[in-house]
Amino acid sequence: MSRLPSRPRPYEPEIEKLMEGMRFDGPAPRHLMQALAHSPKFLMRFQAMGGTLLFRGKLPAREREIAIMRTGARTRSEYEWGMHVRLYQESCDLTDAQVTATREGKWNDPVWTAREQLVLRTVDELHDTSTVSDVLWKELAAAWPEEQLVELILTIGYYHMAAFFLNATGVALEEGAARFPEKVS
Repeated sequence: MSRLPSRPRPYEPEIEKLMEGMRFDGPAPRHLMQALAHSPKFLMRFQAMGGTLLFRGKLPAREREIAIMRTGARTRSEYEWGMHVRLYQESCDLTDAQVTATREGKWNDPVWTAREQLVLRTVDELHDTSTVSDVLWKELAAAWPEEQLVELILTIGYYHMAAFFLNATGVALEEGAARFPEKVS
């Protein structure tokens, strides 16, 4: 249950325009945007950074989405993980086994290529230690140009921030987004 009540409309004109302009093939992050609308200046900046990472970045979409799904899973953000599974699994050609591996697998799960394993390992090291080891950095630097490497690190950090906000405020899950499986006792 959301800890932030829906902010009544109408919003400021630039927020209304932003809300009306969201176009997704599937569920849109409306509940997230409504929660962020409590602080319009942060909503605008949050959306600008997210839009840059999703739609104007240089990192291949599949690698970006593996990083985001893994970050959502590691931060226990069902909202973040589920939205990205629903919106990008098909377009990024991720199998059901790979989606499950973002949530439950090890970074070196054989469903991943060596390069994809580096993405998962980066998420895991950043999540566990707030940095990457020198060994991993050398492997990353050998696999990606500096611009994409910067983007990979920023993507993981941005989605950690998003997950912290989503989890702390209890933003409601969007209809149609993927869900974590029920835990069996």
